[in-house]
Amino acid sequence: MSAWLWNPRERRFDEPTGDLSAWTLLAADSWFVEDGRVRAFERHQARFGDAAAQVGGSVTGDFWAAAVEKIPETGEWFPRVDVLRPSPGEAPRLAFRLRPAPKRTRELRVLVPSHPDPRKTPGRKGPDIGLLGRLLAEARADCDCSEMLLLSEDGVVIEGATTSLLWWDGDTLCAPDPDLGTLPGVTSAVILDEARARSILVEHRRTRPEDLADCEVWLVNALHGIRRVQEFVDARDDGIGDKHGRMQRAATGSAGRAAVAVERFKRWREWTDAARAPLSVYGEDSP
Repeated sequence: MSAWLWNPRERRFDEPTGDLSAWTLLAADSWFVEDGRVRAFERHQARFGDAAAQVGGSVTGDFWAAAVEKIPETGEWFPRVDVLRPSPGEAPRLAFRLRPAPKRTRELRVLVPSHPDPRKTPGRKGPDIGLLGRLLAEARADCDCSEMLLLSEDGVVIEGATTSLLWWDGDTLCAPDPDLGTLPGVTSAVILDEARARSILVEHRRTRPEDLADCEVWLVNALHGIRRVQEFVDARDDGIGDKHGRMQRAATGSAGRAAVAVERFKRWREWTDAARAPLSVYGEDSP
């Protein structure tokens, strides 16, 4: 991984002289690039710009143009932009990290935790990345789960630790109630917009993990696009399983319904993978 600090006076990226990991992460955003193509980059720009403004940062078109120039035209990459505070009282700084993309998957096992959402700054990506990363490492080690649901105090699903939640109730595409404090997911917004354009009914609902067991459940993000929930592992005492191995499969009912769900997943995943534009169109005209 390579990292650079933005120099607003010179309008360029400089090599950092210290350890950026020691600085406080105030906001972040990341996106997936495959052979120079990216999905909904303008939405990532807008989300990061809003987050930066919340903590006293300012993101200009020069910053985005310089960041785009650092991304190779070939290969799979997962760049990240940060707002960092070097020390208390200092002005925030912008940074750019060029990271090779991790392995992408199509299905995942998901932990239903025994505790409510532990984030201190829900609604802004960045400050809780370290905390969620540690919890996901525990979920992987203890339960072989690569994702974890985040639950409200009364047990309603907000989203995943690194993903947005979508699920199908028959032909209705559902998403969590925004009043729960969900992060404004870019990929989920793109999917919901396309569903509405196809005259698919979209509803925002409050749901509990056990209510998802008979639904086709998707967890989506910029890196993986759409992934199907293969299994839930429930760590709650009063839930649908336990931390030590009992699992609840995300079922789809009859064989016919299951086949429809698989075909729908395939078509939508292909669509999201194709919904990318050349990164080169984002430059001096960036916000």
